[in-house]
Amino acid sequence: MALLAVIGGLVFAFIKIGRAVSGNETSGFDETILLALRDAPDDPIGPPSLTAAVMHISALGSGAVTGLIVLITTLFFVVSKHYRYALLMIACSLGTLAGMALLKDFYERERPTVVTHIDPPGGHSFPSGHSMISAALYMTLAVLIARTLQTRRQRVFVVAMGATMMMLIGLTRLYLGVHYPTDVLAGWTAGLLWALVCGLLVERIGKRGTNDIPAPVED
Repeated sequence: MALLAVIGGLVFAFIKIGRAVSGNETSGFDETILLALRDAPDDPIGPPSLTAAVMHISALGSGAVTGLIVLITTLFFVVSKHYRYALLMIACSLGTLAGMALLKDFYERERPTVVTHIDPPGGHSFPSGHSMISAALYMTLAVLIARTLQTRRQRVFVVAMGATMMMLIGLTRLYLGVHYPTDVLAGWTAGLLWALVCGLLVERIGKRGTNDIPAPVED
């Protein structure tokens, strides 16, 4: 029940953010945050080496990198004969891409114009695709990995690292000027929502499967 309540809360939060963005109620907040990350509209804060590092981190949420991770993970589950988990990875990935495309086409928000884009993007801005994909993928992977670990401390660490990856990738999109903060917030919200749905599927698979990842023991 608690998990269903969290899912409901995420749905409500996304709808609220979407309505605020559609009503142009967030422009002041969005532009203030983006400009705070710049010495000038075309000059991000920090040395060029920081900008280069941010671009590398941002790439961890790109289609090429996340697609490769999904492929390797799926093949691992197939080799390990965890076929249900392989199907789950594929379903979660395709579901994330489909949801992202539908939401972007529905809201049709243009990219930020108040700052210069460091990494020229394509397509609409809301929600952030990098943020949504990274939230869904890395949090789902964190849950799957955590199920193999033996102590609560290890499981908490893995989930925390998944959340850290998600947050870092989203923040890079602000630094690069390719998304508004509300784009990133909406991406995190939608990605976490889908990750939780996938997590529910993992639990059902774990209870029904005959060749599943063994349940961990408590400390």
